[in-house]
Amino acid sequence: MFRSQRPLGAARAAFGIALLAAVLSSTTGCGKGSTVAPGPERPYLGMVANPSDAFVNDADSNRVVLETLRTTGVDFIQSGDLWKTLEPTPGAPSAATPRFAAHVLSAFGLRQYYNLRLVDTNQRGTPADLNATAWDAPEMFARVDAMVDSLMSVAQLHPFVAFSLGNEVDVYFGAHPGELPAFRALLAREVARVHASRPGLPVGCCITSPLRNANAWVGDTLNAYTDVRVYTYYAFQAGTDFQHLPPATATADLDAMRDHGATPLLLQEVGYSSSAACASSPAAQANFVRRFRQWVAAQSRSRVLGANYFLYTDWSGATLNTLFAYYGLVSPGFAGYLGGLGLRDSNGVAKEAWEAWRNP
Repeated sequence: MFRSQRPLGAARAAFGIALLAAVLSSTTGCGKGSTVAPGPERPYLGMVANPSDAFVNDADSNRVVLETLRTTGVDFIQSGDLWKTLEPTPGAPSAATPRFAAHVLSAFGLRQYYNLRLVDTNQRGTPADLNATAWDAPEMFARVDAMVDSLMSVAQLHPFVAFSLGNEVDVYFGAHPGELPAFRALLAREVARVHASRPGLPVGCCITSPLRNANAWVGDTLNAYTDVRVYTYYAFQAGTDFQHLPPATATADLDAMRDHGATPLLLQEVGYSSSAACASSPAAQANFVRRFRQWVAAQSRSRVLGANYFLYTDWSGATLNTLFAYYGLVSPGFAGYLGGLGLRDSNGVAKEAWEAWRNP
């Protein structure tokens, strides 16, 4: 059973290559008209920029969504892939998908934070032929080296905000602690190689928030080797069926995460459902969003590199069923959590939280 600080690894696929192609085909003049210029000292601000699953017309295309979010101050997009999807043929890694995404996003004046998901929450993201291979085996080193080198060729053309190796890895290594020393050796190796290849690019390893987290020790162990602490944060009461803590919890929690270590903080995901099944409401979600925006605006980039909000638009029932199958879990709270994270409903109709985002 997963902890209540629920991960969303599989959902990264929502910002897919096919829709990005539609964006690229209509980018004339894109990126213009943004009313918020990124300040050199404020944290980067991101949002998972998904249109309605219905995608019924150009009024809610990826292009329109990205242009809309740019006007609210969004200047980076969280992206990433399972390693095995980038290397379907053993020994033949390809960065074509992230390269294309970077090309499209740069047309909008947006940068990427990229996560190569060597681990994805509760499972390995390795190609199938490496599923039983030790993280510090010579073959594993060589294959990860090649994959990372391919991604660094993307970062050379379109500099990343940061680069992460693994998604919410505390869940996996909390269940498989014997694998952690070998993964630590792999992480230290790749951090050093990225530093040599792309000096100045911060490298991290994503974990769920260390707050109220029995596996926080995993992140503390790995972050001894990283430049940036990468967390996901969903404010739930521990041991419940995804019942949210009050929105007022956010400020103290965000402060605590910022101060948990000496390196800068990058919030890969922050979210709060509007669902009554999570002891929430549209008004509570709006309250949380407003507090989040105000907190980010008050931070320095030297302490908080960036923060990404999850999610712009609620997913449809079909998408939710795919996610339930991926995680192997469904409950009233989990369904309310995944189904209510957006600032708009699944038809693209704004909730109270969208106004809170626009005018915090």
